[in-house]
Amino acid sequence: MALIQQDLVPGSEDHLLTFDTDTNLQWLNLTATAGRSYQQVMGGFGDFTTAHGFHYADGSQIRGLCEHAGITKGLSEPALTPSPNDARNHQGIQTLQNLMDGKVLHAATNVITSRGIMKPPAPPPDVPTRILGTLRLSLSLLNPTGSHAESEGPAASPQTGDPEIGSYLVRIRPAAATAKTQPAK
Repeated sequence: MALIQQDLVPGSEDHLLTFDTDTNLQWLNLTATAGRSYQQVMGGFGDFTTAHGFHYADGSQIRGLCEHAGITKGLSEPALTPSPNDARNHQGIQTLQNLMDGKVLHAATNVITSRGIMKPPAPPPDVPTRILGTLRLSLSLLNPTGSHAESEGPAASPQTGDPEIGSYLVRIRPAAATAKTQPAK
């Protein structure tokens, strides 16, 4: 198993993809859609869901990505309870944040967060809008025990972008992918 940084545009060194070798999925960097609403992304912003073939990841895909990075707290373990896996969990969050970016430093708490919109559930037919949930990764710079993942929801409006929230977009790696790869940071 490995998470490998790749280029969306081969040879460009844009580092906009994280490739999960276990699932054959490519994940778009969170900063590529930060500040864009769900509706903007689904409407074709950046050609990610159109020309590039990405779609919103569902909870099980995101959970798999987190598990492959080594993240357990907030997923299979209580988020803020000390665990023998704290160091591995902390490192997993740091690795995934370095690969997927979308990082925001909260200086008052010494925590780095990254947040991304997940695939929303289907709305009832008579509801014109839906509230989206997000996944937040929190990396505590002072206390590895406090590093964890958590689902937030409802957290984002489909019409309004938030500069601190990107979108978890994923696609199956194209068969002819020749993107230059780099090992995880």
